[in-house]
Amino acid sequence: MTRNDNLRAFATRNALGLAMTVFVILFAAAEPAFLKPENLIGILRSQALVAIMATGMTFVIMTGGVDLSVGPVLALSGVVNFYVMDAGWGLPLSMSAAIATGLLIGAANGTLIAALNLPPIIVTLAALSIVRGSALLLGGPDLHSIRGQPVFTFLGSGQLFGLPFSVVIAAVVAALMIFVQKLTPLGLLVAAIGENERAAWLSGLRVRRVKVLLYGLCSAGAALAGLIQTSQVHTAAATYGEFGTELDVIAAVVLGGTSLSGGTGSVARTMLGVLFLGILNNGMSIMNMPINLQLIAKGIIIAGALAAAQRSAD
Repeated sequence: MTRNDNLRAFATRNALGLAMTVFVILFAAAEPAFLKPENLIGILRSQALVAIMATGMTFVIMTGGVDLSVGPVLALSGVVNFYVMDAGWGLPLSMSAAIATGLLIGAANGTLIAALNLPPIIVTLAALSIVRGSALLLGGPDLHSIRGQPVFTFLGSGQLFGLPFSVVIAAVVAALMIFVQKLTPLGLLVAAIGENERAAWLSGLRVRRVKVLLYGLCSAGAALAGLIQTSQVHTAAATYGEFGTELDVIAAVVLGGTSLSGGTGSVARTMLGVLFLGILNNGMSIMNMPINLQLIAKGIIIAGALAAAQRSAD
């Protein structure tokens, strides 16, 4: 290969990292406050929930699936936590009930997809509507205030090692999922199913069980994100996790190089995708760009980055 070919190959493999570097330089040149430590920590804090949800979504997409219901699950988990806590059952039980709610929703999605061979996009789109309706049925359109719970408040608003505790949780979840992907049989099973599901099944792998587990983990991550958001704003509401939440999560995963057709993917690179979106959102906001222009610019930039990521995958 010539030197130009090597440079081109390097740029293609590292397109996301190079794009992040370019945008950091541009935003810092336009507004020096962008590089202030408090702003950089703010970027991490704003992306913590997306990071948590994107870890589970990475595994789901690696199997050739997708989960569009994570936004409503985020909302429902917060509402469930509020009502169980309000009934006097205590914080450990209320949080367990919220996580279990997400786990059950995900397991139901995975069962329908794996057992009945239904398209993931159809199943989870239906789940999006059902779960949102269930959240509204349970909590109504009102905000449900959560006060007098210092331990719960610390979950979303506390600090540890100088970082928001939500960022620490996201880092722990990401590290755990990277360990699972790299050093456990589950990581190999996910890749095998994504590469060729039928071949994996013929080889004796428990494809259905793995899918049910992965969708359960994905929704459990959304439920955890819902608990953190509820803690941050001291309220639970059925309207949280509005439309667009799942799109940010999916965009972060695909920006990180996970193929929508399944087989290849990396939780570690998904975290780079999460960080890229955070830099993009924060940079445009700190420059006081109108929200309508932000949405247009973000869409164009993400489309270009996804095209570059797809080219790299090819």
